[in-house]
Amino acid sequence: MKVPILLTLALLVVSGSSAAQSASTKEIQEIEFRSLNPRQYEDVVQEKWREITVKGKLFVPNHPISPKAPAMIVLHGSGGISDGRELNYGEKFNRLGMYALVIDSYLSRGVEKMPHARRLFEVSPFAQAADAIAGLNHIAGINAIDESKIGVIGFSFGGVTSYYLNLDNITSKISRTNHKFAANISLYGGCQFSFETPKLTEIPFLLIVGEKDESLDLEVCKKKFNNLNKKDSYSKYLIIPDAHHAWEVNSQLSFRKTINLRDCHTIFTDKGLWLVIRNDGVMAPFNLEKPAGFDKCVKPGYTIGKNPQAEKIADDYIKNFLIEVFK
Repeated sequence: MKVPILLTLALLVVSGSSAAQSASTKEIQEIEFRSLNPRQYEDVVQEKWREITVKGKLFVPNHPISPKAPAMIVLHGSGGISDGRELNYGEKFNRLGMYALVIDSYLSRGVEKMPHARRLFEVSPFAQAADAIAGLNHIAGINAIDESKIGVIGFSFGGVTSYYLNLDNITSKISRTNHKFAANISLYGGCQFSFETPKLTEIPFLLIVGEKDESLDLEVCKKKFNNLNKKDSYSKYLIIPDAHHAWEVNSQLSFRKTINLRDCHTIFTDKGLWLVIRNDGVMAPFNLEKPAGFDKCVKPGYTIGKNPQAEKIADDYIKNFLIEVFK
């Protein structure tokens, strides 16, 4: 019944005391499932990949919202699973009476100790999308989870993956079942990627960005959201005032000298080619084995760190979105 589920979720949200938080998770299960490893879009187009075993943590709620409860797939950023973010969201979704699967796409591929810039090219958003879909198929078979109410949320690099999961170009190639995501959330994922002929899904989509995030061009993000042509009443593009990047991560807000691809615009062709739009406007093929095509557009870094106010605003957006979509 729709009304009891909605009321129960609202009551769980209201009871946000520290005691309720600590009792929100019944157990965290270490799980494994089979996934695919496309290194680039060409592999997706040609369906050319190898299978791998992916690791994740399944957060089991102490008080499920219903006998068959909703669930969320959690995708990490380019820094991997970060202190204060992905695992915390596993607990936050448990607090809402939902299951949560936090997937470690880096650990599963043995790249977690590689330099940050190298990881970006060793594990693609297409590989993480494959993990998300494989995770969806895996937990859809758990009797206590409602297979029609499984969503996905991605942070930064994972937010790029979340955006890609709006495209049937990708999901129809990777998925081997009829399971579909019921909700999709992207937090401050890069917006500089385009597809020659995007084929859109109808999944409700929430895109949240920070007003002061130097890693994003907010006008480009708005355009990318509009290009998805979402017609449902749930999908929204939201900007959090005075917020930088990764506001949930437990570190002091500061400027980090890290790779910033904000102005490195690229396009994926229907044949799977990855083209970099150079500063002179020329499109050049990108070589994954020698990733030097971005050298003239990379910026020196961006501001990252804890912002409790931004986190609370984002959590309210996420909560209200899921209440509506899963009602």
